[in-house]
Amino acid sequence: MKKRVTPQDPPDLDHYLRLFAPYAAELKDFSSRNEREYGARFAFLFRQVVKLLLIPSPLNQRIPQPFILVARRFLEQDSGTVRHFSYEDNRHSFLSDLFDWLQIYQRGRKLQQMGRTE
Repeated sequence: MKKRVTPQDPPDLDHYLRLFAPYAAELKDFSSRNEREYGARFAFLFRQVVKLLLIPSPLNQRIPQPFILVARRFLEQDSGTVRHFSYEDNRHSFLSDLFDWLQIYQRGRKLQQMGRTE
């Protein structure tokens, strides 16, 4: 059963990675997109992620601020931000960049854990 995010259980790396898992291959593939695509391939994931980004958590404090600021502006319905992310390419790029950051963060944590056990 999937773990829900609650105020008592703020989002952690596992929350994000579970959200991204079904989209991982698509997020890495920039070759199959249409230049002016308005599709909804990543719309649901994007909405879920921007909501998670604004929940206070130790991980969200480490995520680069541009991601947090975009999430805040999008959820506050800033017209320029909403218009920008109405394009599938822009959602794709945002999510791909965040996914890359999360994977780098995960690798760093694993390396730290390995260093502690040796």
